[in-house]
Amino acid sequence: MAYSFKLTDQSIDTGLRRIAVSQLETGLAELRDEELSQAERVHQARKRCKKLRGLLRLVRGSFSGYSEENTAFRDAARTLSSIRDATAVLESLEEVEAHFSDELKKAALKPLRAALEKRRDNLDESEVEERLADMRLVFREALDRVEDWSLDAKGADAFAPGAAKTYKRAQKAMATARKSGKAEDFHEWRKRVKYHWYHLRLLKRIWPPVMKGYVDQADTLSDELGEHHDLAVLSATAADLLGANSDTAELIDGLATARQASIEETCLARGEKLFTDSPDELAERWATWWDTAFKAE
Repeated sequence: MAYSFKLTDQSIDTGLRRIAVSQLETGLAELRDEELSQAERVHQARKRCKKLRGLLRLVRGSFSGYSEENTAFRDAARTLSSIRDATAVLESLEEVEAHFSDELKKAALKPLRAALEKRRDNLDESEVEERLADMRLVFREALDRVEDWSLDAKGADAFAPGAAKTYKRAQKAMATARKSGKAEDFHEWRKRVKYHWYHLRLLKRIWPPVMKGYVDQADTLSDELGEHHDLAVLSATAADLLGANSDTAELIDGLATARQASIEETCLARGEKLFTDSPDELAERWATWWDTAFKAE
């Protein structure tokens, strides 16, 4: 289930189809896995959709079916977003409790935990199963379409424009987040970083020792920005469930704001290093490494 192009792929088209089939078949297996909880199956299905969209964005400039396929996986993932949020926000609360364990009284956040657990437990399991069944259909139908996927360009020409576009958007999103300081702008940056991370993973074999470092840094940055977003969602959820003026909601908001400020400083420093090149420089370097790797093979 390698999420990357291989030097043994006969062409980039072959690699594209192989990776897509691998993600779809793995997704179907996970959706059928009775040992996984509903929450785990939801999480895995959404992850498969994101990885497929990352793959599509890399070759978007040479794939005529990009818009249709990207929309299909985006819309499918959205049907599960509220279900995933019900679990994710509890995980975020646990992280806050752990991070501020020395400052918090043991039962300080108990009212919020109780409200979040009640909301999660009130999810209609049969409705969740219906949505997971719909996702299985999405994946099966996509498997049939993948057989006809083909690109209008070959080699590095097929991915360089898509890689550069994603990288440029990440740079712009970072600049916007730095200037505004708004949680929604940091979340937008996180989405762009995530796609750049997928592209690094997809191309990691063009120079493994070097690409691994970039993969690791992009992964860390994505996780840090993900925590930043989760804190914003946790704060908003607390205000919604308990009332914005409740003591617990105000406490959570204060803790989240303090933690986010620290995360922002770390992320911006990391981002300055990760996104230091121009998009054209990045695309040209990756194209050179691709050509060199395939000639060596």
